[in-house]
Amino acid sequence: MSFEQEAKKNFPKWPIFDDEEVNALAKVIRSGKWWIGAPGVHQGENVWKFQEEFAKFQEAKNCIATFNGTVSIELALLAFGVGLGDEVIVSDYTFVASGSAVIATNAVPIFCDINPETLVMDVGKIESLISEKTKAIVPVHLGGNPVEMDRLMEIAKKNDLMVVEDCAHAHGSRYKGKRMGNWGHAGSFSFQASKVLTGGEGGALITNDDEVADLMYSIGDCGRSKNKYFYDHYIYGTNYRMSEYQGAVLRAQLKKFPAQHKLRNENGKYFMDKLNQIDGIKVMKLTPGTEECGYYVYPIVFEPKKFGGMTKTEFYNKLNDAGIPTDDCYPPLHGLECFKNCHLRKGIDYSNANWGGDKSNDENFPIVTDIYSRSVEFPQEMLLATQEQLDTVVEFIKSLKN
Repeated sequence: MSFEQEAKKNFPKWPIFDDEEVNALAKVIRSGKWWIGAPGVHQGENVWKFQEEFAKFQEAKNCIATFNGTVSIELALLAFGVGLGDEVIVSDYTFVASGSAVIATNAVPIFCDINPETLVMDVGKIESLISEKTKAIVPVHLGGNPVEMDRLMEIAKKNDLMVVEDCAHAHGSRYKGKRMGNWGHAGSFSFQASKVLTGGEGGALITNDDEVADLMYSIGDCGRSKNKYFYDHYIYGTNYRMSEYQGAVLRAQLKKFPAQHKLRNENGKYFMDKLNQIDGIKVMKLTPGTEECGYYVYPIVFEPKKFGGMTKTEFYNKLNDAGIPTDDCYPPLHGLECFKNCHLRKGIDYSNANWGGDKSNDENFPIVTDIYSRSVEFPQEMLLATQEQLDTVVEFIKSLKN
């Protein structure tokens, strides 16, 4: 059997679900309690219980569920007072939401280049980006790989900056004894359809500060205060509430998650060891101190000259033609049309940002530009395959050098 035929063996499909999710959702529908209500007067129970269960799993004191991961970041920034004229340092290698959430608060994101081995925010570059307007940092744990949070928090403390960890890829990731989201002042998670823990959509914040948790709840539920009259609104707020539908599905998915997480970590190491033996291939290096990784995506970086000058597009096409599932890599934020040409909030001054116009030229972000040009990503569900299936992928990539 050829490598191409071998690689076409079925890989796990996503999402993985069974009657538990179906029955949980049907139970909510039949109950007629389709929304969560308020802390003092519950309508449904699933979101309230999911908040407790997810906080416990992430080893955090508080969890505030939201309707997606984008507004979770926005909500945290609002709770920390980020607003007009402030600057927030964000990784340049991430989904647009990490930057657009900053834009939504009328603040200005400042993009930080990445470490060429770990592919996450280069903490050594942060201090050069801090100005008198800097208010917060949003480190992004790409692929579940932790940013060096101990070093980052030292910088944040020295400069009186708030830290919101973007943990959209980092469910279950652990760095130097702490689950991600517990290093910063808050951690934001996504439960979008492709995430390792999914409700189709959904998001959450975790924090170990009770006062901050209460403020986040208030902003996310129309300015209400816990256990106060429902139509009293004490501060500016909006509606970021999670629905009972999402909560019900997430509770069922969370039961399945620990076993999946364990398998992803076992297979992630196995796959890494095999792929790194191929001349011209390097897998995203786990940040030293990483004890568990969420592995939402699995990036590899290749040397074109070792593969006959193959382009990134050609590499992707060959994998896809062979039936090997892939994910597109995120284009660096600095080069996205919305940032390069400032198609953003009206009336906000973005002129001091380190992007926009000529400042968005790739030479100003050399590491992420180079890595993006040579990166290929596999989806998280590939790590739920058997090691024999992963071997077929390794052998196929080896065949591309011939």
